[in-house]
Amino acid sequence: LLESDLQGQLYAINPKRDVIQGQDAFKSLDDIDATVDLAVVATPATSIPAIVRACGEHGIRMMLILSAGFREVGAEGRKLEDRVTQMAARYGIRIMGPNCLGIIRPDIGLNATFGNNNASAGNLALVSQSGAICTSILDWAAVNEIGFSTVVSTGIAADLDFGDYLDYLVTDPKTKAILLYIEGVYDSRRFMSSLRAAARIKPVIALKVGRHAAGAEASASHTGALVGSDDTFSAALSRSGVLRVETIGQLFSAARALSSDYKKSRSGRLVIITNGGGPGVMAADRAVDQDIELATLSETTMERLNEVLPAVWSHANPVDLIGDAPPERYRETIDICLADPDIDGAVVILTPQAMTRPTEVAQAVIDAAKQSNKPVMTSWMGGAQIAEARKLFNAAHVPSYNTLENAIDAFSYLARPPRTPRSRLQTPGRLSTGKQAPDVDGARLIIESVLNEQRTTLTEPESMAVLNAFHIPTVRNGVARSANEALIVAESI
Repeated sequence: LLESDLQGQLYAINPKRDVIQGQDAFKSLDDIDATVDLAVVATPATSIPAIVRACGEHGIRMMLILSAGFREVGAEGRKLEDRVTQMAARYGIRIMGPNCLGIIRPDIGLNATFGNNNASAGNLALVSQSGAICTSILDWAAVNEIGFSTVVSTGIAADLDFGDYLDYLVTDPKTKAILLYIEGVYDSRRFMSSLRAAARIKPVIALKVGRHAAGAEASASHTGALVGSDDTFSAALSRSGVLRVETIGQLFSAARALSSDYKKSRSGRLVIITNGGGPGVMAADRAVDQDIELATLSETTMERLNEVLPAVWSHANPVDLIGDAPPERYRETIDICLADPDIDGAVVILTPQAMTRPTEVAQAVIDAAKQSNKPVMTSWMGGAQIAEARKLFNAAHVPSYNTLENAIDAFSYLARPPRTPRSRLQTPGRLSTGKQAPDVDGARLIIESVLNEQRTTLTEPESMAVLNAFHIPTVRNGVARSANEALIVAESI
């Protein structure tokens, strides 16, 4: 932080040192005769309550706590966390963290993290519960010339959580798209409300881990978050209009697509352009896997392609340009295809062959992409022979992927139709696997009998019976009033 280019004054405080990173250090807040907007704390967890009190007495209203040692370590840590949050609330202080990497806001030169990474300015926001995921994405982004508007590591979110950050980012003019790494959610109502609001206005891509029992257990020990049913979480994300990805590679693909000169696909009808038949077939298979419609080439498009392509071209989508395709052939094909009103975007593939000029073809594709308002994804397959081409794509902000599968995935993120207000109100599909119609009358009888007894809460067996009436899977259960009855119930289960 002390070595960052922050547009503001920085103060180092340490009672045991006179100089920190070449800068004079103060013994305490009492020695600073200035208004402080943010206190960044990197001290042992047990010392933090006293620091919160000192910040409150000096009128500081925002703290970023990097330190670990709270709820994630067990009951004692939870007690300490409660002391910190209660004291902060008493002074009107908001807290980021604890146990987090920190925050980066490139446009003002703020890098309040303990990592070695920085971020260049861009239009992507990243909010992650894992500091390690933040550092890996930042390292990847630096190589690929991808910038960020904001990077936030939430940590265990003792105070500020996803909902607070989403509420800010949805109105932030620097942010055009939002990436989320989620291990669990503490305040589901607030989270869903903010998520729906954000997804109405900006693309939101979420990587939610803990899909299986082992991952959920690891997540709980990491941040102390409650993971809950993965099916329920998926349904909630889908209903909000958020796109969920399942791997860090897919999150990288989304970041590259959304950080480019962002062009939304209108209907998702894709054309695949390639200089090899095999890669074209693989890309088509992946498109089907992702529910992407392969565009049908119109008669006009076919006639124009016949004029510029060899007689042995594929005469279909994927458009196989043949292995010796020069830059001009790529450029003309892209121009013709993107001019077709029934085509909404292109994935362009190159494999280095004997007569291929990967770098020159890349420049031709860049020129074609800039002339169109439709998205163009590229996959130059290989290593050393296509390295310069990838640099060109990165510099021109044309999305480029090492594998054609990632390119197709990236197009799918731009091609998802936005959810309408009506669709957001629709009930998600059933989670049960049964095809029987629900026993609505049976469920109604149970509820009416409870109401007749002037009760407002179902017992556990009654609740299970209502769920079973709608074929929602439940655990088998029974009521036992003695040790012997418990044995009988256990045997039946």
